[in-house]
Amino acid sequence: MTAPGQPRGTAGAMRQRGVSLIEVMVALGLGLVVVLAASMVFIGSRQANRTTEGLSRAQETARSAFELMGRELREAGGNPCDTTLLVANVLNNAQLVPPDWWVDWTRPLQGFDGAAAFAGAGFGAAVGQRVAGTDAVMGKFVADLNDLTVTAHDTAAARLTVNNNPHRARVGDLLLVCNYGQGALLRASAVGASTIDHAESAAADGNCSRGLGVPTLCTAAGKTYLFNPGAKVGRLVAAGWYIGNNGRADTGGRSLFRVTRNGPEEIAEGIADMQIQYLGLGAAAYVDADAVVDWGSVVGMRVALTLRSAQTGVSTAAGSRLERPMSFTLYLRNRQP
Repeated sequence: MTAPGQPRGTAGAMRQRGVSLIEVMVALGLGLVVVLAASMVFIGSRQANRTTEGLSRAQETARSAFELMGRELREAGGNPCDTTLLVANVLNNAQLVPPDWWVDWTRPLQGFDGAAAFAGAGFGAAVGQRVAGTDAVMGKFVADLNDLTVTAHDTAAARLTVNNNPHRARVGDLLLVCNYGQGALLRASAVGASTIDHAESAAADGNCSRGLGVPTLCTAAGKTYLFNPGAKVGRLVAAGWYIGNNGRADTGGRSLFRVTRNGPEEIAEGIADMQIQYLGLGAAAYVDADAVVDWGSVVGMRVALTLRSAQTGVSTAAGSRLERPMSFTLYLRNRQP
């Protein structure tokens, strides 16, 4: 019933109106936009985190590679006495043609381009084998043994008496004994608390002579040379660096390897490529290994690494792995003027 004075139909108009279908659809559309926007922010944040994590790991890998490689390669050719010394190398495997790579003191630094063979690591797809197209480099130096010095030398008995030898030199170690007259590269055939023997042996890794004089004479007595008190004793360090297969395809499949006479060991995962150039003394530009004429004149190296993340889905590149180039330059400490 309509109240007196009230126009007909006003009561119906004053009733509460419901939400129309159009308004519901608009609200749902706006909600969907908000949800999509939030999802995109979440996905973008997750992708950024994955990318940041991949980049951080790559940078950590690069730092490790630089520290380990740089520490050894800077010392190439170094010894406790003088880098210009003549050295009598009496190791049996140094007399081979060609000699085993880790005992060839005539070339303490040598690089290999991507197609050049390196005796320490052959090309192949097996774990530890070198990846074709990647460079390799080997370096040798003599590490100081905490000031280990000669106090007496019995040449007939092939025995060096040293100042003190607790846990310094060991049987089988390749050692360099030197003064400022010459050096001698030998294998320790026996080691005592204060003695190091260098007896002649026909074993493949033995000494071809007990004589340590220059030039090397591979007979039982050889060329006698007496190392007077004060001569230094150091351990030969010979290592090659290359990119090899690690057998883990799910994380990229490649790593930086270090190889010694005892075999290869994986150093850093996620390094997919290594290219190295060399600077000669007085040269104006770096060159590839196949353009180096005299390895004895090389004074610097420029190492370019390609880092590849273990995670997939962090890049639009082939394989969806994040890749970053990184390079460093180092100079050979023992060849600077």
